[in-house]
Amino acid sequence: MWGGKQLYAFIGGGAAGAALVTTTNGTIQTWTIPFRCTPIRAGVTVTVAPGTAAPVLTFGAAGICGTITVPTTASANGCYYDDTDYVAAGTGEWTNSLDEGDQVAVVVSNQSTTTGSVIPWLLVEVNPDQPANNSAMVETA
Repeated sequence: MWGGKQLYAFIGGGAAGAALVTTTNGTIQTWTIPFRCTPIRAGVTVTVAPGTAAPVLTFGAAGICGTITVPTTASANGCYYDDTDYVAAGTGEWTNSLDEGDQVAVVVSNQSTTTGSVIPWLLVEVNPDQPANNSAMVETA
């Protein structure tokens, strides 16, 4: 709980949360969203620093959940994050929601080095919803 709000974290990685390499461009992680939620923060924990090129990691289509550039000066166990679509002035609310079945892919770009790995993560606020006001929720017999 954070300020009375229920939070959930999607943690990336291979078997047992193993780090994912950032040495080539492309998708390294995909999460299928099981409930309606609002993305709050996207991040990575660095396990091996990038070599000569700083990888850019995009969370969701067009970076809807965040975009992170891991600097070449990053060190192992360093954490880099992006607050996602936060509207600080005025409302203090996040502007985008994810629905059941949506997919969030973590895509690496701008990479051309032989070293670097991270564990990506996505922090969301659960939006408890009812079938009556969410067309993505369909009851089956």
